[in-house]
Amino acid sequence: MAPKVTYSDLVIIGAGPAGLMAAAWASRLGLNARILDDKVDRVQTGRADGLHVRTLEILDSFGLANAINEKAYQLREICSWVRAARLPLRAGYADCDKNPDPEDDSKIKRTERVRAKEEEHGRFCQLGIHQGFIEQNFIDFLRREGRLNVERNTATKSLQLDEALMSDHAAYPICLRIGRSTVTMNGDTADQGWRSPQEEIIKARYLVGADGGHSWTRDQVGIRLEGGKTKVHFGVVDIVPITDFPDIRISCSIHSTKTGSTMTFPREDRLVRFYVQLAETGSEGDDFDTSKVTPEMITEKASKILSPYKLSYKHCNWWSVYTVGQQCAPSFSKDGRVFLVGDAVHTHSPTMGAGMNVSMQDSYNLVWKLGQVIKGIAKPDILDTYNAERQSVAQTLIEMDREMCDFYEKGAGSDAHNYDEFYERFRTFLSGVGVEYGPNALVVPAREDGSRDSRSCTDLDKSRQTRGFSRRSLASKIPIGQRLPSFLVLNHSEANIVHVHSVLPADGRWRLLVLAGDISKASQMARLRILCERMDAPSSFLRTYTPEGDKVDSVIEVVTIHAAPRHKVELFSLPELLRPFDPKLGYDYWKCFANNNAGEEGDFDDAYAKWGVDKDEGCLIVIRPDQHVSLVCGLQEVEEVEQFFNTILVPQQRRKATAAACE
Repeated sequence: MAPKVTYSDLVIIGAGPAGLMAAAWASRLGLNARILDDKVDRVQTGRADGLHVRTLEILDSFGLANAINEKAYQLREICSWVRAARLPLRAGYADCDKNPDPEDDSKIKRTERVRAKEEEHGRFCQLGIHQGFIEQNFIDFLRREGRLNVERNTATKSLQLDEALMSDHAAYPICLRIGRSTVTMNGDTADQGWRSPQEEIIKARYLVGADGGHSWTRDQVGIRLEGGKTKVHFGVVDIVPITDFPDIRISCSIHSTKTGSTMTFPREDRLVRFYVQLAETGSEGDDFDTSKVTPEMITEKASKILSPYKLSYKHCNWWSVYTVGQQCAPSFSKDGRVFLVGDAVHTHSPTMGAGMNVSMQDSYNLVWKLGQVIKGIAKPDILDTYNAERQSVAQTLIEMDREMCDFYEKGAGSDAHNYDEFYERFRTFLSGVGVEYGPNALVVPAREDGSRDSRSCTDLDKSRQTRGFSRRSLASKIPIGQRLPSFLVLNHSEANIVHVHSVLPADGRWRLLVLAGDISKASQMARLRILCERMDAPSSFLRTYTPEGDKVDSVIEVVTIHAAPRHKVELFSLPELLRPFDPKLGYDYWKCFANNNAGEEGDFDDAYAKWGVDKDEGCLIVIRPDQHVSLVCGLQEVEEVEQFFNTILVPQQRRKATAAACE
């Protein structure tokens, strides 16, 4: 019997964190999508276990952060312990023990205590929680949304691309043959017992390979990882430790010139993860015999490093051995149809705790773009930005990982970094908030950036002549291309304090942030009215790119934050565009907010000051669906916003006329 043939706009292969993030976007955007996985269930123990600030902001945009935050370990402090006689005495750490005695290298001593500062970048701190818990939250989200579920015990058997259909983005050039396995819960992967009646052929428009470091998808499209394995081997154990080590519930970097290095990372439910340096091979690429390693051996090595403190355990939740590998693919996509995310295109050591984070951020960057192209909202050219934006992040990650591995191998000494200095250099990138995209079709650089930016962006705005530059001076503390920093503002109608990110959920919409300035002044209110008149015109970009019959904010939502004292401005004195009316629901009271105001009680941020915005000037900021900043321009520079959207979005009236002509 011939296999069943089905059609899907998007197929996701792999249901780890990267694949599930892609599925969450697909579900939220209402796409005809499927997610396949050859495993019988999600990860139960072990694997990745750290979440950074930006990842938590992303999870929060789907409503998933609170449940994870309540369960996870919150990292607030990091300590460095050393056994070595060679360290110089350092000043400035009165709250720490002195550096090791030059005459005594028989035991480890605490040398530095560093306050974790990730919360300075946002409202979350770094968390420790096992990968399976994160996956389960995604799975529950998909079930609540009710649009797609993970198809387990499903493996891909062949992949073909029809070159003749590639240029037609409405076509289905991907032919994916899949089969379902009879493997039970005792098995690990669906690699046996195929039933031919369960085979299926999926015709797809786009495919996302999120199938890990041994990616089948990557192999099928002929992309190879570049780089190799190092000579460093680590053992990893998740145990409930029995110990007298005083910092067992603090994340520690512990170095011994005699016995090696280990890192600790506390977790949920009394668990602590140990990364333990096991051995080095004679040269890069040599194999390491992992079959001889046991969790007892890993813990015994950790115990020697911790000496004179004792370490044992009764419960081991998970363990593994890995050889540090640092590899990156030369391309993250194939023909604009097949895209790779996560470990499928970049591998590195787990010592930075960034792998799962960067992998999920790959998907977060990619799938909103796919969704807008699939739905006919955006031009297919925007898909080129995925490779440019995320490959540079992966390359930076690998470069930092090399330094990190070197640091943990050598320890903090006179010929290496001190821990706090090392941590300070890395923390902005690791937190994820320092990731900066562009310039490209989705990021309009400031003039000074545009004239000297040398990063690799092959799609550096082919229509640059039709666009100007961002006016960085109008929001001097917002780097163009980074995610918009989130601060507290006041809902104008309810007087509730909210974070700006809470009004930028992951729903696929662009945002035009109107920083209206002090509109209690007649001149500033007049400027705002002129702006709204232009945006509300029948030929404006808001109308041009909104499908007929949809609400005016369905593609581009206008959000206002003014700098006037809230009690001096009535909501109904604002143009209706800023408080849209719905015949069934009434006015929308959740699009207008006030900056920190004198006389208001509460814990406010001065968002204008922190963004570097003049309250007498204001500005417009275009925010992408992934919360990154595309454009900053003057409060009345509607033509700049219009020119930006003209280059990337599809006019819906023209789209309707084209569809009618084809029928």
